[in-house]
Amino acid sequence: MPCRCVIRGLRLAFADGRIGLRIPVRSHTHSMSVSSTARNPVGLADFIRAHAEPIIAIWKQRVFPSAHMPEGAIGQHLTAILDRVADYVAAEPTENCLCLDDLPKAHTVDRLLNGLDFGQVISEYSLLRQSILGSWDATTGAAIPVAELHKLDLAFDALIAQAAGRFARIRERLFQSVDRVTDAALASADVDVFLQDLLRVAIEATGTVHTAGVLLREENRLRLRAAVGLEDDVASGFSVAVGEGFAGRVADHRQPFLIHHAADDPNTLSPTIRRKGVRGLYGVPMIQQGKVIGVAEFGSLTAVDFSEEDKLLFRTVVSRATSAVVKAQILADLRRAEGAQRFLAEASRRFAESLDYEATLDTIAQLAVPSIADWCVVDLVEDGRVRRVSVAHADPAQELLANELKAGHPVDPTAAVGIGSVLRSGTTEWRGRLTDRELHAIARDPEHLALLRRLKLRAYVVVPILSKGVLLGTISLVTAESNRRYSESDVAVAEDLARRAAMAIENARLYAEARRAVHVREQVLATVSHDLRNQVNVVAIASELLLRTANLQDTAFGKPLMVIARTARSMKDLVNDLLDLASIQAGKLSLSAGPTPLASLVEEARDMHESAARAAGLRLTADDIPHVDVFADRARVLQVLSNLLGNAIKFTPSGGAIAVRASVTDAEVTISVVDTGRGIPAQDLATVFEPYRARGSGAGSGLGLFIAQGIVEGHDGRIWIDSREHAGTTVSFTLPRRESPYQDRLQGVH
Repeated sequence: MPCRCVIRGLRLAFADGRIGLRIPVRSHTHSMSVSSTARNPVGLADFIRAHAEPIIAIWKQRVFPSAHMPEGAIGQHLTAILDRVADYVAAEPTENCLCLDDLPKAHTVDRLLNGLDFGQVISEYSLLRQSILGSWDATTGAAIPVAELHKLDLAFDALIAQAAGRFARIRERLFQSVDRVTDAALASADVDVFLQDLLRVAIEATGTVHTAGVLLREENRLRLRAAVGLEDDVASGFSVAVGEGFAGRVADHRQPFLIHHAADDPNTLSPTIRRKGVRGLYGVPMIQQGKVIGVAEFGSLTAVDFSEEDKLLFRTVVSRATSAVVKAQILADLRRAEGAQRFLAEASRRFAESLDYEATLDTIAQLAVPSIADWCVVDLVEDGRVRRVSVAHADPAQELLANELKAGHPVDPTAAVGIGSVLRSGTTEWRGRLTDRELHAIARDPEHLALLRRLKLRAYVVVPILSKGVLLGTISLVTAESNRRYSESDVAVAEDLARRAAMAIENARLYAEARRAVHVREQVLATVSHDLRNQVNVVAIASELLLRTANLQDTAFGKPLMVIARTARSMKDLVNDLLDLASIQAGKLSLSAGPTPLASLVEEARDMHESAARAAGLRLTADDIPHVDVFADRARVLQVLSNLLGNAIKFTPSGGAIAVRASVTDAEVTISVVDTGRGIPAQDLATVFEPYRARGSGAGSGLGLFIAQGIVEGHDGRIWIDSREHAGTTVSFTLPRRESPYQDRLQGVH
């Protein structure tokens, strides 16, 4: 049922999407004046036809200089509109509806494309009417017959009414589509999911679109990321270079582009578009801040062209979607960067925790899945041969496939691509998107190709593990089920991981070599020291025996014999220290602990060194020692106290003092040796417990504090030093009062 309304006293009919004016039949038998009729034999309709170009010129002078509006295709529209208006003005009065077909629609769409609102469109029509009247007046100077003037008004009323209806429908359609694009952008942070939603919006808003796709720019190529009706192209990794093919031309020219018979056009590179027989194909560049980030294309199987209204919708939707794509890409890049940094930090922590680099590499491979890859494979080069140390995938069944691949098709060092190529060149190789054609190039035979396809490989990065220019192996990161694409930022992460792995491998190898060297040294040292101690004991016993039994003290042989005996005792102490050093480093220091009175222990140590202290002009005290027991190896604790008191006597100037003190808690006893000597420089405090750190000339082997630390820690105790240069030194250590939980070790572990 047509809907009727009244505009300026005239009845308007809206039916079947068409707006017209039904004109009441009126008879006009006279003009405005007899004289004007005589002066103007030419009718208004003929005048409009004859003066269309001047009328349009006047109109343009009034519109564009003041508003700086783009002209677009409006000249063609106005010529046709003026022709239709002239036809109506010249027609006999009837009840027929004034019909302008699609002219107002085309004009409205054109003006919307150029950024005008409806008020400006009405103003343009008003200026066109004024241009007609002004041109008539300037040319003829005569009055226009009332009937013709009335018809002219009716014609422009119809133009405005039809433009209003078309404008409302276009705006509503655009708003609905834009709202759906906005909802899609808010609903998903995944770029590919959003693009798929975008294409569905465009297709559902039109009746002629059957295929659609979005290609996003990756460096200098456009890769199909989402599609409807072109899914085979997505699966095959379809891409074109900028400037190549239809989408490449759209990106290169930065303008929308249409081809009428896409399936037969040489610019069409998509096999799916050719196979399906797509006719009209319309492409829109996605431009953000002057940079082309992609291309959207829409195809029809039935139409060779799209309406201007549909093209406007495509451009509007794509324009709105472009900023959402850029934001989604930025967020995705940020998430990937954050995930990569977390992964690298965790990898560094794992590398630092263990010197078993193979186990660590296996752990890293497990961490990489699914953080940065669906697959992670680590290969090491050993004696010129490649050994796979780790394969990781979320699905164990896929790991079996990878092992099957290696068993049947091991790494080929002569291969042009892949692991073999990287092993040969020592440089990174990557494919952001792996096509089936590239799989064919990689495969060695049909069986190999079938296996590669079963692995669902989509992209890969193979990085060399290099240490000081030496190739240690490769790390391969591969995407499959996730359909993830690799970029230069992913390559940088993989290379960073390889550098950290190289450092870990090198450190582990150096550590292993050092352990082997230490083990050999300890074995040699223990053997030599043991044999040497026996020989030194013979010399010491023989020299002392001669001195006691042969009464040679007062002879010419007495002094040399005493030197021999003293030297033999020093050598014996040194050999014992070396043996203790080897035992401590091997974790095999012999301890035999039991309850031991603390006071008698300290008193014995003081008595052993009192004469040496007196000879050095020092005062040695050990007062107020608590009468409690410690659970310790008495001989070993005396050895600790002897080392500490010996150092104190050696480094305290004459006139100084040395004191042994002790304090007790419920669980342990703290024993301290305090001297007033010259102290230890601050820069040396961190290394005083290291072996062979002797202080000053004649300071001995430098093993005393190291051995003291080993003995104390063997009792589950602690030892530390407080010292300031020229302000004396305090060395303290703790011993347990009761049986230690490490009783097995304290009872003598060899």
